Amino acid sequence: MEDCCSNQKTIKVDYDGNCPSCKNKAKNVKLITLKSLLRPSALETLNAKENHYFCSTEDCEVVYFDTSKKKYIVSDVKVAVYQKNDSVTTPICYCFDWTKEKIKQYVEKGITPNPVEHIRKNIKENRCGCEVNNPQGSCCLGNVTKFTNQLS
Repeated sequence: MEDCCSNQKTIKVDYDGNCPSCKNKAKNVKLITLKSLLRPSALETLNAKENHYFCSTEDCEVVYFDTSKKKYIVSDVKVAVYQKNDSVTTPICYCFDWTKEKIKQYVEKGITPNPVEHIRKNIKENRCGCEVNNPQGSCCLGNVTKFTNQLS
């Protein structure tokens, strides 16, 4: 029996990765990320044989798109996307619930633990699940560090 998720041999790779809406360079994202975070109605339209990309451009409604330029917008995703949502309750770290508000409290009031150290500790213990929790499909540590530094 063939694994439903193993289609690596049939995925297309002939695309430059620019968002079809904003034209900015996007980042390749694994299929498991879309399977985990798309709403059921959007998931039903997913072509698993295409490469998929994450658009991080703040003012672009597109979150994901594929090599055929099929787009998935903010409303197609189950969670608020940090790069596209200004709410203070939006997570920056989706695995350990570090929101903009929580990080701001740490910086302004010294509330512990330090978000970066907390996340690193959990990464070291192999507890994160960024590919299924974070819409960008990769580690949040860079985003958390940048956001924390901007507040300091």
